[in-house]
Amino acid sequence: IMAGNGGIIGPVNTISAGTCKVTSTTATGTVSLQSGTTLLNALIVAGGGGGGISNSPGGGGAGGFRELSCIQAASPFPATIGGAGAGAPGPGPGGSGTSGCNSSFVVCGTTYTSTGGGGGGSYDAAGKSGGSGGGRGHPAKGCGNAGGYSPVEGFNGGCGPGGSGNCAGGGGGGGASEVGQDGSASVGGRGGAGSPSSLSGSAVDYAGGGGGGRFCGSAGAASPCGTGGAGASTGAAGTGAANKGGGGGGRGGCGAAGSGGSGVLIVKELDKASGVWGMNTVYD
Repeated sequence: IMAGNGGIIGPVNTISAGTCKVTSTTATGTVSLQSGTTLLNALIVAGGGGGGISNSPGGGGAGGFRELSCIQAASPFPATIGGAGAGAPGPGPGGSGTSGCNSSFVVCGTTYTSTGGGGGGSYDAAGKSGGSGGGRGHPAKGCGNAGGYSPVEGFNGGCGPGGSGNCAGGGGGGGASEVGQDGSASVGGRGGAGSPSSLSGSAVDYAGGGGGGRFCGSAGAASPCGTGGAGASTGAAGTGAANKGGGGGGRGGCGAAGSGGSGVLIVKELDKASGVWGMNTVYD
């Protein structure tokens, strides 16, 4: 309606689409978007794998790490957040950690999945495959497999130092941006580095591998990004960071190894409207 002085009168219409809203989901359920949002970016991280125990225990692999851009969106949509893999429970001469669980969401008929991290191996067990592979123990110089997923979700676990005796260190779990370090005769391998994401507005590290343990001495460090758990000798092993998909540390001796960390889904809505449109835009 035109006013007498040429102005426009009437209600003010607020455009609510997008505005770069960020939603972090840490439990399985339904994600709702603002009215009118049709595009989004997403980070999806799976649960990290648990560490192995006893002689030459490998670290757990990090949960799969995937960043997605310009996804067609519709609201609401279901999301599954992967739980953490348990560390090998002990006691015993060796045992592997449990792999982490997948995270996924389904939007506009397409399923997007990241794969749970592989459990760490031990003296007689290989590191398990996963988004990032679990570290391997000795005697065989085997490694944890990152699974060959496309696109790449993470890296291999470290190898065991074949033929180095029962006290050798296990390999570190693989991380989102780096393989786990190999174990040696004297120390467990460090967990592979995770990856940072700025989707939430500031850089946060996700999906680092767990350090390998060693029964008789020095154990492997956690991933340098801080999300994987440190390996241990006879004490408690570190736990992967919750909602960041870190791998659990391997533990020498007979106590339980470190568990992995649970996953997360972070969504950023892309559509933006200022609430004021020019006449040419309205005409178009």
